[in-house]
Amino acid sequence: MNRSSPVIYHLGDDPEMLRASARARETFRHFFHCVSEDFNRIVPACELACVKTAFCDDFADPDSDLEHMWIEQVDFDGVNLTGVLINSPNKLRSAQAGDDVEFPLSRLDDWLCVIDDVVYGGFTIQVIRSRMDVDERQRHDQAWELSFPEPETVNVPSTCDAFEEMIASALADQIATAPSTVDEVFDGGRTLLHMASLFGREKSVHVLLQNKADVDAICDRGWTAYDYAQSLGWTDVMKLLGRAGN
Repeated sequence: MNRSSPVIYHLGDDPEMLRASARARETFRHFFHCVSEDFNRIVPACELACVKTAFCDDFADPDSDLEHMWIEQVDFDGVNLTGVLINSPNKLRSAQAGDDVEFPLSRLDDWLCVIDDVVYGGFTIQVIRSRMDVDERQRHDQAWELSFPEPETVNVPSTCDAFEEMIASALADQIATAPSTVDEVFDGGRTLLHMASLFGREKSVHVLLQNKADVDAICDRGWTAYDYAQSLGWTDVMKLLGRAGN
């Protein structure tokens, strides 16, 4: 991604763009699953991983400019996304490239990732590309330095079962060596079960439950592992946790 990729302006009332953003929010869990897998990799699989949201100097002022910009180094805690702003705004005074950013999932405009040179996501980008002629689209893609699929296509990444199995196996080995790992508490009062549930790692959740992880443990926010799984709609993980809690 070229860091000079254009900042996008729109009024927020374009039906196609609104539908595209809604679809991005609906599928965000698949993006975040890929991002979270890289937490366990020495060399990231995601060549690019970023999200887009709207910025404004004063959201209470209906006449204030909105600029839709991209954020990298993405993390998600079940409610809010955090990251670092990539773009430099054209008019806004309250944001600049390199700023730390935090916003709720409800304000997500889009997500984008690249794995093995395949572009995933970019729902709003595809709307914009669909309105361009061939030459405009070529210039757009050159500015992004990416090979997008045809405008009517948006790729959504699937789960890498082999890697998930490897993570779960490594976790089982770690617990066998250090059983207290199951009960270890990390930032925000979260346990491994909380985080595996947020990441949608069904096999790792299964390993943790087999090793007596506390399904009712509450983090500093007051959430259980089930709450974390529910935040992104990981239904298979929710079923596992629900059975364990009975």
